[in-house]
Amino acid sequence: MLKLVSTPIGNLGDLSPRAAQALQEADIIACEDTRTTRKLITLCSLQIRAKLLAYHDHNGQEMRPKLLAYMRSGKQIVLVSDAGTPLISDPGYKLVAACHDQHIPVTAIPGVSAPLMALTISGLPTDRFTFQGFVPQKQNAARAQISGSASLTMTQIWFEAPRRLAKTLALMAEIYGDRLAVITRELTKLHETIERDRLGLLAEKYAQSDPPKGELVLLVEGADKSVHSYDEDAVRALLGNILQNSSVKDAAREAEALTGWPRRSLYQMALSIARNE
Repeated sequence: MLKLVSTPIGNLGDLSPRAAQALQEADIIACEDTRTTRKLITLCSLQIRAKLLAYHDHNGQEMRPKLLAYMRSGKQIVLVSDAGTPLISDPGYKLVAACHDQHIPVTAIPGVSAPLMALTISGLPTDRFTFQGFVPQKQNAARAQISGSASLTMTQIWFEAPRRLAKTLALMAEIYGDRLAVITRELTKLHETIERDRLGLLAEKYAQSDPPKGELVLLVEGADKSVHSYDEDAVRALLGNILQNSSVKDAAREAEALTGWPRRSLYQMALSIARNE
């Protein structure tokens, strides 16, 4: 079978006993980076018999058939990322989907996840949220993705590199307006910090300072549904954003809840977007 095992994002004490046991019992550990996983094993003093194999974006197409063959032969495979919960902003979902297609059991050993930890300590609404992954590096792509999410009324969670933070904050302030935002840094580590302020003030501050050090999670409050107007262009942009991770049917349902537009109209619009019409 396949086991998805969450690993610490900083503090080694967050490796659960179940996660340690799964690593020790595995025949193969599929890693984002074998060097990082080997270091974790050493630091946690785990007795591992498993073979470590690299599995990532660049070799996934080649490695998936091999991993599936190992599991069909009875091997226990553990999938880990460099830090946190596998499949969150990494290609592991393709292996999970292939396992389901071939009736190979899949389970998970839950643990820490940077986006969820950041959300829970942010003080922003947690009843509805969306994880947007990394802000695109190219300015036009970043503008398009941020613009496409401008009408979302739920909390947004983003990953961003420290060196691009100031530029991204300025772009978000331009597109979203002066919403409340939260920057979390070095979660679970010695220098963990949380900064909560308006986008405009944060953008101004980081434009005048050196880039922060460490890993970041950036959260932004959603649009105010009571004052946000959804014209057809805004709805199409919203649907395009939702369709990146949802089916046409689910996108129409979610957009209906956010905009109040009739679901039938939203379904037809989502269908045309999915067909690139």
